[in-house]
Amino acid sequence: MPVDKEPHDANDESDFIPYPTNRVVGIIDDVANVQGALRDLEAAGFTADDIRVLSGKTGAQPIDLLGDEHGRGAHVVRSVQELLGSYEIRHETRDEEELLAGHFGIGVITRHTVDREKVRQILKAHHGHFINYYGRWVVEYLEP
Repeated sequence: MPVDKEPHDANDESDFIPYPTNRVVGIIDDVANVQGALRDLEAAGFTADDIRVLSGKTGAQPIDLLGDEHGRGAHVVRSVQELLGSYEIRHETRDEEELLAGHFGIGVITRHTVDREKVRQILKAHHGHFINYYGRWVVEYLEP
């Protein structure tokens, strides 16, 4: 499963995550539970292309709360989100804090409601928290 460990170039917008559209995203605190969740996600039919795991400073870089590290376009996105009082900024702030604390963020592409529930159950079974689904126009809070 992909885990972001490579350094990125300044002003590289390719790894910027403006919004995790159509993904269930959660936080897991330790690597053993992450490994168990990845095994269960694979067993449930999710592929490596469906799953992204982030952790640490390198993992937090694609979030880029101000958009300053990913070029002008990323900065504009974050500025508009902040201006609109967007919930993305609150979630991304928390997620970045979790990653910098050494915890793991897991995002899984879900195409159907049943997949969303499978991912929620798997992440929760492995002590996942702050589990949310990010649809195109809505955030659904799945687990605190």
